[in-house]
Amino acid sequence: MKKVLSILTIAVITAVSLYAQDMESATALYNEGATALNAGDKTTALKYFEEALGQAEVIGPEAEELLFNCQRNIPTLLNAIGKELAAANDIDSAVVVLNQAIAKANEYGQDDIAVEAESLIPQLYMQQGNLFLNQKDYASAMKNYEKVIEINPNDAIGYLRLGQAARRMEDIETAVNALAKASELGQKDAAGKELATLYLTSANTELKAKNFESALEYAQKAIEILPNPTAMQIAGTAALQLKNYAAAIENFEGFIAASPNARSIDQIRYQLATAYEATGDKTNACVNYKAILNNPQFAEYAKHKVDNELKCQ
Repeated sequence: MKKVLSILTIAVITAVSLYAQDMESATALYNEGATALNAGDKTTALKYFEEALGQAEVIGPEAEELLFNCQRNIPTLLNAIGKELAAANDIDSAVVVLNQAIAKANEYGQDDIAVEAESLIPQLYMQQGNLFLNQKDYASAMKNYEKVIEINPNDAIGYLRLGQAARRMEDIETAVNALAKASELGQKDAAGKELATLYLTSANTELKAKNFESALEYAQKAIEILPNPTAMQIAGTAALQLKNYAAAIENFEGFIAASPNARSIDQIRYQLATAYEATGDKTNACVNYKAILNNPQFAEYAKHKVDNELKCQ
């Protein structure tokens, strides 16, 4: 019996000794982490705190305070390291570390850290997207803006920037959809200007390619959003080619009203005169032919119309 008691005593003493050694080791690791943190070495501090946490979890309830302290420090450190990486413009690494911070913060019940890291990630993607947009790397910009709106589907600026990048990539469908969403979410003016530019650029491209129906359609869309003389000129020219004289007249008259001193005003009046003449409106045809009699480019033809064909008064 005495022998059994002796064995049990030795076992207890051994267990206590091992526990003491484990606590001493875990505490030493934690203290090394605290020292590194005080020295500003966050990466080393994190390593020590993670090791101390692993040992504290094995020790059990006796290491509860040590466990708590490690769990308090680890998400905070990950968040801080993520911010430093972001400041150094290492966005990809920053996002990886911030996601780790979110996971650990959620696991350890630190909601404030999780919320902060979650809010920072889309900001970083936006920052990266803006950088690529300024560098005219539109494909990379689009990828980052898509990540922004994937995280926050109601981010109006994210949709606006995606539309801007897509427009420059000539990805019309993506641009139109993104800008429409940006407008819906409160960026109506900025999205409208971008859409108008998109449609105007497309209209000009289609006109040069002699795709007059598409040119007219895009130009009219641009005018609906933000009326401007250039869109009216394109719409009028395309409509005239399509023998849509009513649309040609409306747009050319709109151009003259909006920009009466434009360098191309005589060209517009010439086209307007031909549109009126085609509809049988002799009076307005005469008005516009007479207006270009002093232009060497059109004078001979206009004089012939005024004096011989239309016999304008």
